Formats: sequence, C-alpha cells, structure tokens
Amino acid sequence: MKPYHPPKLPVKIDLGSLAKEIEGASFELGKLDGLHRNLPNPSLLIAPLITKEATISSKIEGTKSTVSDVFLYESGEKTKYPDIVEVTNYRKAMIWSMQVLMERKFNLSFMKELHSILLEDTRGHRKKGEFRKEQVFIGKEGATIEQATYIPPENILVPEYMENLEKYILGNDENHLVKAALIHYQFEAIHPFLDGNGRIGRLIIPLFLHQKGLLYQPILYLSGYYEKYRGKYIDALHHVDETRKYEEWVKFFLISVKEQAKETQILIQRITDLVREIQERTETVKSPYIAKVINFIFKKPIFTAKDLNNNIKANRVTSLRLIRKLIELGILMPFRPPKKRRLFVFKDLLRLL
Repeated sequence: MKPYHPPKLPVKIDLGSLAKEIEGASFELGKLDGLHRNLPNPSLLIAPLITKEATISSKIEGTKSTVSDVFLYESGEKTKYPDIVEVTNYRKAMIWSMQVLMERKFNLSFMKELHSILLEDTRGHRKKGEFRKEQVFIGKEGATIEQATYIPPENILVPEYMENLEKYILGNDENHLVKAALIHYQFEAIHPFLDGNGRIGRLIIPLFLHQKGLLYQPILYLSGYYEKYRGKYIDALHHVDETRKYEEWVKFFLISVKEQAKETQILIQRITDLVREIQERTETVKSPYIAKVINFIFKKPIFTAKDLNNNIKANRVTSLRLIRKLIELGILMPFRPPKKRRLFVFKDLLRLL
C-alpha cells in the first residue's frame, strides 16, 4: 500500500442527492440550538456535556476513564486509570477553544495550540503542537506498514495539505454542514500530527459549527454516535479513500448530526428537568447562596467543601451548613476516598451522563 493523496479542497459534491439528509440535519441542529439558547442559564450545561464528550471521544482511542473519574481527578483525587490525563486534556482543550475562538481565526495556529493542550503531559507530549515529520500509518496494534489499513500522505506534504485545509475552513462558501463533513474527512486523511488526530478531528466539528453561527455554543458532540457505529464510521471514511466519491461519507455525517442532535436535545431536557427538581427541593433552604450552590454542583458534581467555598465566596461555616442541608435533602452524598479527604457527590447528575 502506498501513501494516499486526497484531492485538495474544495471538491465536487452532488448536493441534490443529499437534500433529504441536509434538511434533516439542519432541522434537528436548529431545534437543538433553539432549545439551548432559550434556557434560563445555557452555560450550566457546558461542563456536563463537555465532560461526557471528552470521555467518549477518548474512549474511541482506547482510554478507560469514566465521567466520574474526570470529576474525581479534577477534585484532586487519583484514579485507577493513568489515561485520565488524556481525557481531562480533551476537556481543557474544548473549554479553551470556546473562550478564544470567537476572537480568533480557525487557522493552523489555532489547531496547533489545540493540539498542544490535548497532548500536555501525555505519551506524545514532546511533539505537541507540531505537524509530524515522519511517515505514519494506520493499522491493527503491532502491524507493520505492509499490513497497514491506511497510509496518509508523506510528512513532507503535510504543510501544503494543511494550508489548503486552512483556506477552505476560512472560506464562506458552501453549506456549512456539508463543509464540516469534508473538513473532518480531510483532516483525518491528512493525519497531520503523530498523535491525537482522531480527537482533534472530532473536536473541530462542533467548534466549526459554533464559529459559523449554527450553534450558540459548541454542544453537538458526535463521538457518541461514532462510538456506537464505529464500523460504519470507518467504512464511510474508507469509501472515500477507495473511490474518491464523497457522497456516502457526507450522507453518513449528516445522519450522525441529525441523530446526535436529537440525543443531545433529550439529554438537555433531562438535565433541565433535574435543575428544576433541585430548585423545588431546595425551596425551604433559607440562604442567599443557594442559587449559586445549585449552579456549582451542576458544573462540578464531585467536590470538596473548599471547592464550594471558593466558588460561592462564602465562609467555611456557611458552605458546610449548606452541604449538610443538601445531604439531608438527599441531593448530595458524602464520599470518603482512600486519602480520607471528604468529597461530596451529586449522583443524580452523574447518572444522566
């Protein structure tokens, strides 16, 4: 097998054959965005949704850490899986992107910085933020290049391909959903980094849709769909490699957007219902801090008293009194890990994720 050289973007697509899928994906994405925009506190959903995505996207690459592991780790606890750093880095990369992207161009510099955050303190950290300078291949673990299932372009061609991709991303022509599909395929085909290509490739989808105005915040995460239909996902990408025809891949992508948008709407509704339930259950709590506490536990469902104290800016006695009250109401559960640091867990939210 020789290195594959994908056509430069843009490419010709038969949009007429994709009209049904474009309409379906656009409709459900619009419903998702409208639902999110109209929430009393849209930012409340970001932490749980990002954490779920970070876990699933990293799981596709072989990590074992769970959503609970992420929140435990961020509360200063050790977890049984060393790959937790990769998952939390994905979460950090998404949060950083949301903070800077509206003021920056979606260019190569941005993607390299994104990659640097993703690989911080991981096995590939020495090459973070750098395009690969050697030939790589994709295959089963332990396979040789002769047994590869895919060989991306030679490393000397990577800068040229990525400059073409950058130009395409920054352009304003074409349907944005179709464009997102082509961007994802092209990034994976180029395989510009030594490590982290899959996660970056999935991460740039919601970021691109967010920057183009299709999403108020980048809350559409496709990793859940790609994990569920991993075989079909890989086959759809390889179909382009084999035929240089993009319609089947774009159709699969648009269906994934439609279905995952519907799944995310359901999850948002369940979290919103839980917010309302917790607000009702805490109506008897007489404290000016209770609204801040509710917001906090949805963003950080595993925490210490100090974490809460620092967030709501109350004194320690007040924080502990509020925690005790939420334990009495059955909202929080005390948890004592091996280090004997007392943690408190909001299990109802973790069950939804």
